Amino acid sequence: MSVSLRPYQKSDVDNLRTALQGGARRVLFEASVGYGKSVVIEHLAAAYSAARRRVWVLSNRSAVVGQLRDRAGGMPGVEVMTVQAADRRRAALAADPAHLVLADEIHMGGSGPQYGRVFDCAPGATVIGFTGSPRGSTFEVLPAHVPGRDAAWLTQQGYLSPLRYVCPDVLDMKGVRKRNGDFDPAAAMARMEEGKIFGKSLETWREFALGQPSLGFCVNVKHAMETADAFRRAGHKCEVLVGKDSDDEVREKIAFLADGGLVFSVDKVSAGFDLPDLRAIISLRPSESEQLWVQQLGRVARAADGKDFGLVLDHVGNGDRLGTLTEKRDWRNLSKTRGQRKAEDGSNLATRTCEECYHLFEAGPKKCPQCGAALEKDRRIPADESVRLRAIEADELEARRSEAKALRKRQGQSIRQMSGWLGFDKAVANMKARHARATRQGDDLVREFAERELRSYGRAP
Repeated sequence: MSVSLRPYQKSDVDNLRTALQGGARRVLFEASVGYGKSVVIEHLAAAYSAARRRVWVLSNRSAVVGQLRDRAGGMPGVEVMTVQAADRRRAALAADPAHLVLADEIHMGGSGPQYGRVFDCAPGATVIGFTGSPRGSTFEVLPAHVPGRDAAWLTQQGYLSPLRYVCPDVLDMKGVRKRNGDFDPAAAMARMEEGKIFGKSLETWREFALGQPSLGFCVNVKHAMETADAFRRAGHKCEVLVGKDSDDEVREKIAFLADGGLVFSVDKVSAGFDLPDLRAIISLRPSESEQLWVQQLGRVARAADGKDFGLVLDHVGNGDRLGTLTEKRDWRNLSKTRGQRKAEDGSNLATRTCEECYHLFEAGPKKCPQCGAALEKDRRIPADESVRLRAIEADELEARRSEAKALRKRQGQSIRQMSGWLGFDKAVANMKARHARATRQGDDLVREFAERELRSYGRAP
């Protein structure tokens, strides 16, 4: 079976082949959302199938597996399955191991140990993991790294739609409890209710995306249901997509969405979901995960005929916190470089938000690219730099205190201080003696101090 690759995919696959020929056996193929990773997976599976070699194609999402099965499932020797199913069948798989293992969306949480156990069932196999947003731990499991084209390049070349970010709210998440590296859902909901997000999201969607295929991301099922009810009460038909929905229900709701509808979900469609004509997403789930945010942005970045841009309506400050889709990221060192990429208030230094029209964009222009409003100078500095400057200020303050203490010791007590235990006349006599001694020794600092003291009591030397 021949699979046609785009020129950039062919070039990147050639780089992958070079890495394999150089001895790499566990490889991370990093490529942006919208890259066409499933096409590359199909191409590699077809090549091994033609050579009569066994291939396992894995993902931890059934929706992704369904798409991969449509592409590669009919090839001889190719088995497409969820990693959860593969983990349950380890004994059978180990009895007939694969020569090639292809794992899509390898970054997605919760399945790392399962992937490891499945990989171990084919110890001699070449393993290639695909993702556009790897975690730091992904590089440990797949130490060889082949970078594909990123979102900025794909957008410039027209393979992805440019995104327009409208951010009327920057939800303050400082102090919100975290769990497993992201905001705790219950704590996040409490903070959102304080910010009265519901009404604002309805108003913004009506202004910018009414009648357009729109997908809202919510904190949990309860939040999705409540948000949908609020929109329905305002006269807008909408659906809620949840994990327990049957395949038929999912297809019906996606069809409703494609026809210009509004659907609220949790994270069932964060990855592996492909609707190029999606025109807007409504961000109602505050997150600290750049992986999750990038995957959500990728849903609306798919290019389509007549689609000038994808719209991101961000009501929870994710863009301000986590940046844009096309921002350059060092995924391997994301946590280590956070203090260099973020200001002390948690805002992302690579982006700015116009106070006039609320559009967020990558930092650099002196005017808002959307409305043309003049921008004040960005005076934010990296959080690490703030910490360093505070340490310097603290050191300088301590140095000044020490210097002042040494100076007081060198000058000695004032006339008023000595008067309390020597009496005034003796205190004045001591100060005159100190002045004379400092004059003989050339100690101008002590001499000037003694002279000021004596003059203040009309006893000039």
